[in-house]
Amino acid sequence: MGGFVSLVGAGPGNPELLTILAKRRLSEADVVVYDRLVNPALMAPLAAEKIDVGKLPQHHKVSQYQINDLLVEQARKGKRVVRLKSGDPYVFGRGGEEGQYLRQQRVAFEVVPGITSAIAGLGAAGIPITHRDFASSFHVITGHHKADGTQLDWENIARQEGTLVFLMGMGELGHIAEQLIKNGRASSTPVAVIQWATHWNQRSVKADLGTIETVVETHHIGSPALIVVGNVVSLMDELNPELPLQGLHLLIPFKDPSKLFSKLQDQGAAVNFFKRRTQVPLTFDLPDMLKGGTLVISDQTAFDFFEHRLLDTGYDQRVLSKWRVLALNQAIAGHLKRHGLLVDGYFESDNSLFSELEIVIGEETALGHFKEVKSQKIATYRAIPVNQTIEVGCFHGIVFPSSASVDDLVSGCRDSQKRQLASMPCFAMGKQVVARCQASGIRNIISVNPSIDAVMPAIQSYFKCRSVI
Repeated sequence: MGGFVSLVGAGPGNPELLTILAKRRLSEADVVVYDRLVNPALMAPLAAEKIDVGKLPQHHKVSQYQINDLLVEQARKGKRVVRLKSGDPYVFGRGGEEGQYLRQQRVAFEVVPGITSAIAGLGAAGIPITHRDFASSFHVITGHHKADGTQLDWENIARQEGTLVFLMGMGELGHIAEQLIKNGRASSTPVAVIQWATHWNQRSVKADLGTIETVVETHHIGSPALIVVGNVVSLMDELNPELPLQGLHLLIPFKDPSKLFSKLQDQGAAVNFFKRRTQVPLTFDLPDMLKGGTLVISDQTAFDFFEHRLLDTGYDQRVLSKWRVLALNQAIAGHLKRHGLLVDGYFESDNSLFSELEIVIGEETALGHFKEVKSQKIATYRAIPVNQTIEVGCFHGIVFPSSASVDDLVSGCRDSQKRQLASMPCFAMGKQVVARCQASGIRNIISVNPSIDAVMPAIQSYFKCRSVI
C-alpha cells in the first residue's frame, strides 16, 4: 500500500495558530519531518516518529534534495508523512518544490495551508497589513537574491503602493533600505522589524528607512524577523496587544488537553511542555474491599490503575461505598469527580484527623515520601524517567500542579539542568507540591493554592514585582 504526504503549515509560531485539519493530520501521522522554527509545543502530543531537518541561516542542516528524497522514501514504506513547515508551505517555504518532486515520483500528497507570518506576524506586533486610511494592498517579497544571483526588481518594488513585507531579509536589511530609497521611496517612510513573531521572545522595533539599520543593531535584533515598510507601521503603538502575562515563557507538564496550558496562553504567556515519565502498571493485591476503611489517593494515575484492578477482580466503584476516600489535592479530586467519584476530604499529613489511615495508593517511588503515614501503601504503577531535552534557561518559570509532575521533570534532568532548575521560579500548587519541590533541591518556590485560577494572579504578581512583564 502506498503512503501519503501532507505538506502542512504550522503557522507563525504560536502553537494554537494551527488549522483544525493540520492538527488532525499531525495526530494521524506516522512520521513528522519538521523545520527548526516549528514550536516544540506542537510536537509534544505526537506519537509519530519525528525527524528534524531544520535549517539555520547560511547553513542547511539537511539539503532540500535530501528532504525531497526522505519524503518519498517514507511514503513508499506505506507511512502517513507530515512535512511540517513554519507559516504556510507555499509562502517562501519550498512547499511547491516538494510538491513537484512528489508528483514526479508518483507519490500522493496534499497541501494543508497555514497562517503565514507575513500577515499574522504583523498583527502580533500591532500592525494591520492593510487599513483603509493607510494601505489598500500589500506585497510579500523574499529578502534573498534570486536563485541565479540577479537582483530583485527594485524599481518596480519601490513604486508599489501599500505595505511591503520582506521575509528572510535580515542579512540584507541595509541593502533593502538603500535600494528602496535609491528607487524613489522617501527615507522617512516608516519601517518595523519584528523578530520571532508570536513566539515568547517576540521583539519589535520601528524607525524609518534612513535609520532602521542603526536601530536594529542598537537593539540587537536578528533572524528570524519580518521587515515591514509602509504607513501602517505608524499604528504599531496604538494596536500592539497587551495581555497580563505577555512576554513570559512558562514550562508545564504535558497533558492533552490541558486547561492550564489554555489559561496561561489566554493571558498572553507562551507555554511549552516537559515530558512526563513513562507509566508502567504493577501487579498488586487489593485489600479486603468489602471491609471498608480509608483510602488515600495520592495521584490521578494511581487511581486509574487501581480502578482497572477493581474491574479485573469483578468490582466497580460501588464497592467504595464503605470507604472514606481522600484526595491529596483539588486536581486529583477533580479527576475523580470526572470519573464519577466524589471525595470525602483532602489528606494532610499533619492533620490528626487522618492519623489512622488504612490504605495509601500511589506511584512506587513517590510512596516513599509518605514516611509519616504508618498504614499500608499500595504501589499501583512505576514511573520510568524520560530524558528531558528542554533548555531550562529559556524559561521564566515553571508551574507544578502535582508532586508527580515535580518528579517527572527532576528525574529526567541532567546535572546542568538541575542546577538551573534550583533557582528557577517554580509555582507549586499545594503544600504537598511545595514539600516535593523542597526535597528535590528547588529553592525558588512560590506556593499557590491548588487551583488553576489561583495560578494566573500569582504568576502576574511575581513577575510584575521584578519588572519582567
